[in-house]
Amino acid sequence: MVAIPQFETVAIVGDKPTLVAEIASLFTRPRRYLPVIDGPRMSRSDSINEVIRRRNAFAKAQSRRVVLADLRIDSVQHLSGDGPAGMFISVSSVDEAATALKGWVKGPGERMAWGSDNLGVGLLLARRSKKCLLTDSGVSPTISLVSSGTHLLIACEGGNELAQITASNLAFATDASFLVIPQLAGDERDEWLEEIYSLGSGGDVSGGFVAIRDRARERLPELEFGKYDQIMFVTDGFPWGIAVPECVTTHLFSYPDLGRCVVEGIWASHDPSRGARNALLIHPHQVEGSEIKAIAESLYKNKTLVRNQTGPQASVAKVTLLTETLPFDIIVLSTDVGDVPGERATYEFHDSEGLSRRLVIDHAVGFGYDPKTEKVLVQQFERFHELDGVEWTDQAAKKNLYVGTAITSWIALGNVLERNEYKVASEEIPRVVGSMALQMYDGLWIPMIQGFCPSCSPVIVNNGCSSWHQLSKRFSFAGARAYIGALFPITEAEAQEVGASVFHKYLGIALPTALWKSQNAVYGDQGRRPYAMVGLPFCSISINTIDSLAYLENEYRKAIIEYSRKAEESSATDVMENSQRYKKFLLEDFEVFKGIVSKMIDT
Repeated sequence: MVAIPQFETVAIVGDKPTLVAEIASLFTRPRRYLPVIDGPRMSRSDSINEVIRRRNAFAKAQSRRVVLADLRIDSVQHLSGDGPAGMFISVSSVDEAATALKGWVKGPGERMAWGSDNLGVGLLLARRSKKCLLTDSGVSPTISLVSSGTHLLIACEGGNELAQITASNLAFATDASFLVIPQLAGDERDEWLEEIYSLGSGGDVSGGFVAIRDRARERLPELEFGKYDQIMFVTDGFPWGIAVPECVTTHLFSYPDLGRCVVEGIWASHDPSRGARNALLIHPHQVEGSEIKAIAESLYKNKTLVRNQTGPQASVAKVTLLTETLPFDIIVLSTDVGDVPGERATYEFHDSEGLSRRLVIDHAVGFGYDPKTEKVLVQQFERFHELDGVEWTDQAAKKNLYVGTAITSWIALGNVLERNEYKVASEEIPRVVGSMALQMYDGLWIPMIQGFCPSCSPVIVNNGCSSWHQLSKRFSFAGARAYIGALFPITEAEAQEVGASVFHKYLGIALPTALWKSQNAVYGDQGRRPYAMVGLPFCSISINTIDSLAYLENEYRKAIIEYSRKAEESSATDVMENSQRYKKFLLEDFEVFKGIVSKMIDT
């Protein structure tokens, strides 16, 4: 079992890998996780949410000091605004950081020279030898593996040095071995993922999957992976764990927000009471024999408060409101999943530099009716297809493409209706790649959750066919501490067996191990292993020990007060309107909850 590390008292925010690595090397306390988070992407239309997510991470890590490593001025202002005096320190060098952190860390002692590549390896070696890392572009180290026991191997895909630093910090905090594996080129990664997704279109699914698995294994270094108790892959998108079926594996995504996701996972794991207080089970179709029934029975035995949304109760509007307003430690989805048809639209406009641009975008739309407001909830997924005649996925051609302000200018054009003024062509397409929608009772739900309730970080199990693709990233980004999904189509019997095993037989043990044992029990020596997991190695669904009714009642009250405050104080129209909608929903839903509780007490 991998021990859950404590947080360092300091966090680092920065986008320059060499500087961040040098500052991180100042911290040498064992079994302490040093949070490293990339700077907020202030050019995004939802930049305020970028800031809020990072500030929430500081709160969960209980950071007493935050080092802002050579960040842009606007990022510094937004992150440190209204913060406690002295909490945020802006620096531009490791020496400035050492001076500002005097009394928090020892000053730079012996230095260790390292190059600008494989920074995760260099940082780990420096911290374990208590040396200060000194990056030098003239140094070209070739080391890719740092050994430290066999309880855990953290294997990080190359190419993203900030992700390597975060993964290295986790290896330091857990005394794990650390490996950098060759990066899979973006176009090749997308092709492999598309092959896995297409396994559902017919033919020998298991045979096709094994062929992809073996191809992936050939890309991994020659290493005795089977000697490790667990392997966590930090990946750019490909589920490398399928290549080593002999091992317990899990994954984290290198981008976006890897550092914040690690903080969420550690915070949620520190207190076992956060593991299984309540659960939301979503099953729109009420198919008899669904795995939902078996999972619900297991959770009832665990004294978990279970909320079943079945049939008409599993509408797009209701599921959206529940997941965005109430804290659930477990969310289980049992429905059809997949990319959906849409529109390929061509727009012509002038960017902020005065250049004429031609942008082609694929659109997918999900709809859901909210009877409370008599409004239609519209969710839109957009995927860039082509800019000025160059396909967005053609990495080689994009090197010679001047993007400039094309994308930011496109965003500034306004909403969907306002952009129609610039539309010059449109055609229907049978599939918008990456749209990944879930079929609810009344329509398609395209989850675009900015964040779950701050008091929870749920485990999400999605039994829909091909439910790992895209949705694993979206839910992890929103703050899920773990996500389990299927890489290709599965049968209802498989879903029942694996679901009941994870939630009953192996309840309380590390979730990656529970999933691995469950798949071994169901599939034996078959090459078929449809499920993959995203989450930290020590994540688990714990035995519930608290009064779930009292907990949820308190959460209702807190949420109603908070949304009431936002509805009254916010100057942003959309925030005010959403807060009023959330408040109205919670007030009505709370009355239903109290009625159910009253009946439970009476019986």
